Amino acid sequence: MKRFDRNNRWQYSIWVVLLCGILLMINHCGNRTKTPKDIGLLAKIGDRSITVDEFIRRAEYTIRPPYCKGDNYIHRKIILNSLIAEKLLALEAGDDNDLTRNAQFQLYLKGRKEQAMRQWLYYQVAYQKAKPDSQEISNMYQVAGRTYRVNYCVLPDSSQLYQLKQELLSAPDKVDSVFRHYLGLEAVPQREVSWKDQTEPAIHEALFSRKLTKGELVGPIATEDGNYLLMKIDGWTDRLAISDTDIQRRWDDVSEYLKTQHANRIYAGYIAKVMRGKRVEFSRDTFFKLAEIMAPFYLKSLEDKKEAFKQRFWKDEVLPDSISADIDHLRDRPLLTIDGQTWRVDDFLTELLVHPLVFRKRKFDHRQFPEQFKLAIVDMIRDKYITQEAYKKGYDRVDAVVRNQHLWRDYLLAQYQKNRYLHARNASDETDDMELITRHLNMYVDSLQAKYNDRIEIDTDAFEKIQLTRIDMFVLQRNVPFPIVVPSFPQLTTDNRLDYGRKMRR
Repeated sequence: MKRFDRNNRWQYSIWVVLLCGILLMINHCGNRTKTPKDIGLLAKIGDRSITVDEFIRRAEYTIRPPYCKGDNYIHRKIILNSLIAEKLLALEAGDDNDLTRNAQFQLYLKGRKEQAMRQWLYYQVAYQKAKPDSQEISNMYQVAGRTYRVNYCVLPDSSQLYQLKQELLSAPDKVDSVFRHYLGLEAVPQREVSWKDQTEPAIHEALFSRKLTKGELVGPIATEDGNYLLMKIDGWTDRLAISDTDIQRRWDDVSEYLKTQHANRIYAGYIAKVMRGKRVEFSRDTFFKLAEIMAPFYLKSLEDKKEAFKQRFWKDEVLPDSISADIDHLRDRPLLTIDGQTWRVDDFLTELLVHPLVFRKRKFDHRQFPEQFKLAIVDMIRDKYITQEAYKKGYDRVDAVVRNQHLWRDYLLAQYQKNRYLHARNASDETDDMELITRHLNMYVDSLQAKYNDRIEIDTDAFEKIQLTRIDMFVLQRNVPFPIVVPSFPQLTTDNRLDYGRKMRR
């Protein structure tokens, strides 16, 4: 096993409120934030229901199978039947079964609920109060059509970049040679950046908050992965908004972006108040032993992580057997203290099910793992205090929060019931999704439609008005414990007939 350097310079007692952590956490919140309202029920299935908004998100925020990928009427009916089938399977599974009694399942749903509560808190205390002024919008609007060509340099040390910048300012005709000297490359890296490239707010703000000139140096800018960026403007193209529609759309896009940035700053201030005076101290020996055990789990391939997620609720262990066994002797050891309370390793592992770690850097190696692991735990603790504020405000009872939790509950219950049904038919080893549906699931769903016929209502008028995109999308939120926005599309039936239930009364 690789050993970590325990004599590095970082402190084992750190303030929980770290500004970069706050900005990373809230960055996801404002992208295209809309008023979170219920826009009408589409179907009722017993004590379950589906809204028009949920229908659209389940159809558009994930990849639909080929048999219902289009926007024609037949495909929309298959989508509706599939979503209703998911609720029927969840009803059939019941509220008391092996899955609902599974502690991991319960904690996962709690985590989903609490993430939604934090997002609602952001909306209430920050987004609604954010109001960019017209001059600020106008300044960004004037450059929102630009796509910049930039030469750039990325280094881990900001002082090196400041020195590089001074050399460039004193010798502007030797830009290429100076860049090559610091980077050790034959060619200076170059890329294009448009207004729509909003992956890193600091870079976006530096390029598009005002008009820049050719040859201008921008930076150094601290990036999300802990490095520093310096850019030289090499030129740009400008796509003009000509039609009234294009002009209004661009103005709205810029207004929304700036509203989000204002909201993020308001929220950062709110979090700072919540966390004022709170301090976390790690037990050095326990922390490093835990980090050594956990590193392989977090540094493994993406495909392995996907498979681990699939198996999450069908096994009793929190972590793979090998890691779980290694941790057993640490479970009762103190890991950290916060506000006079001690977290044992076992307490941390429980919290991990409610709030999976979110790492500030997306790419890092084994040597960097202890620091990134520490910061991820700090951010988990910060979110726990924010969640407490949301509970105090009663946000666990907000309809949007409850519906989101129920959405994931019913998806997982339906998967559980589907697996149970296929196992009873000795079909659980079959892997072809289409064959499973046509040979087994279509008739099962038909039988459930008949069984629950009197408890199903559909608003056919609202359904007729729905339009969908044919563009494949898989929507993720960044920098949150649960990044997948909606469950995957339920592949349960190819039936395109609405020959069950009754029309919903308005």
